Amino acid sequence: KRAPELDEDEIQLVYNWVDEIPLSRPKKNISRDFSDGVLMAEVVNYFVPRIVELHNYNLAHSTKNKQYNWKTLNHKVMSKIGYEIAEEDIEAMIE
Repeated sequence: KRAPELDEDEIQLVYNWVDEIPLSRPKKNISRDFSDGVLMAEVVNYFVPRIVELHNYNLAHSTKNKQYNWKTLNHKVMSKIGYEIAEEDIEAMIE
């Protein structure tokens, strides 16, 4: 099932929440910055550090490498917390 669309207020809440989490690189354009899955892995690691192995996620520019990061995150991490990111959402984040 796809994630619901957010309105402007909800998007601002997400931005404010992300700003509170220490990340390895600054957030400039959230959709582009999160497109490779690395920062999402860091967000999950911040809250549940035992289930994320950050060395599995590398800065990626190619679609193939971004897909690898997201699929790894989905399979190795999100499944452990009872969540799955829909393939359509992964593709939307990568674009």
